[in-house]
Amino acid sequence: MEDQKAPSSIIETQLSAWGAELDRLKAKAEKQLAQTKAEYYEHIEELRDDIAAQLKKWGKDIESFEPRRAQEVVDELRRNIQSELSSLEPEIEALKSKAGKAEAEARKLISELKERRRALKETLAELKHASGGAWDEVKSGATRAWDELRPALRSAISKFK
Repeated sequence: MEDQKAPSSIIETQLSAWGAELDRLKAKAEKQLAQTKAEYYEHIEELRDDIAAQLKKWGKDIESFEPRRAQEVVDELRRNIQSELSSLEPEIEALKSKAGKAEAEARKLISELKERRRALKETLAELKHASGGAWDEVKSGATRAWDELRPALRSAISKFK
């Protein structure tokens, strides 16, 4: 009977450790996502400030021109701003995409790991109640589940380190 408790307590201890590691990785992924979003919004704010400063500068330049020339300057200004915004669009979209992909990948990975952990816990519960001939069957199932969970967790840990 003592032999049955040792493997299950080792598995429980490892599950707890991996659960804590999973929570740590989830928090790290969420932190990275928040940081990416913050950088995105900071970048947008910087662009707005640059555009506002440029508009003020060009506004002063426009005041010194005659009315016909002023319209040309305004049109040129409009084209320049549009061109700058268009050139920045891919960078903005790339930041959005990066943040979305990181969030989706983290959620998928967490979901997969939770499912594997749940399956292993079920096997562990069976392990606690197994006796005689059922012991070998449950033991092989637990070992198989354990062998599947271990590389998945290690992969997750390496992805988010």
